[in-house]
Amino acid sequence: MRNLILTLLLILISFSTNAQANDTEAALYNVGFGAVFGTVRAIINKSPDEPLGKVIKKSLWQGALGGYITFESKRLLREARRQEQWEYFWMAKLVNAAGTSIKENAALNKDFYDRWHLNIGFSRLEFNTKDEFSVKYKLMPVAFTYTIGIALQTKFELEKTLKTGEFIFSSNTDRFTETNSRGVAFPGNIVVYSPYINDFKLITHEVIHLYQSNDFSVFNTYINKPLAQWSIKNKTVNWINEHLYTEYHYLLLRPLYIIESEPIETYYNNFLEQEAGYFGGTLH
Repeated sequence: MRNLILTLLLILISFSTNAQANDTEAALYNVGFGAVFGTVRAIINKSPDEPLGKVIKKSLWQGALGGYITFESKRLLREARRQEQWEYFWMAKLVNAAGTSIKENAALNKDFYDRWHLNIGFSRLEFNTKDEFSVKYKLMPVAFTYTIGIALQTKFELEKTLKTGEFIFSSNTDRFTETNSRGVAFPGNIVVYSPYINDFKLITHEVIHLYQSNDFSVFNTYINKPLAQWSIKNKTVNWINEHLYTEYHYLLLRPLYIIESEPIETYYNNFLEQEAGYFGGTLH
């Protein structure tokens, strides 16, 4: 329990810091995030016969491990930007998927290697390795809805999508100049102001935002148990859970981003923008 309290303090310090000024602070934030929120979920949903201390110990170290691997994925993106090498983007994506998977396994009180997943646009591939290996495809409805809306208004950048593993679109809309912006990340998608489609700093910045969404996906595990119980009683809910991965974490992430961005004069001081700016090299 002492370790849990210490880790909680570390993540609170990280959230209260306006900027991630160095790799130590960035690592503490990512490690603390994974350890704390993975452990909280594991405690809430543990079986009545499971010893509390054992659950805490297991989820703490696994969540911290997942958080550290997530941190390393963001550092790989920074190398992509520094060296202007597209190959690093796929490396970072796979490492990030591993870190996120380990955090989710910690929250579900599973062994860290039980289930892995990879998100590409609105698609989620789940690899179950416990007992018998299997692969399952799930559609992410929130990202899918955004993809349809974006595709109808912008240009799909196939080359950049293949190079990064992220759905990237470009647009010349006046909205970018009106808001003094060059790119924006939506669920599962990135839209870039056309003149900056080859800007490594910008694309790295926006991919970090997608990774932040992956960070918060650990909160989806908080409702796994009630959804599973509901699925047993309702065939429609069971079908949905089998074929869709609903991104409930946006109900937390989006309001948090808005709150952090107020007032508008300090928009880029929120910790999500600061992290994207730190690894993307866009801090001013």
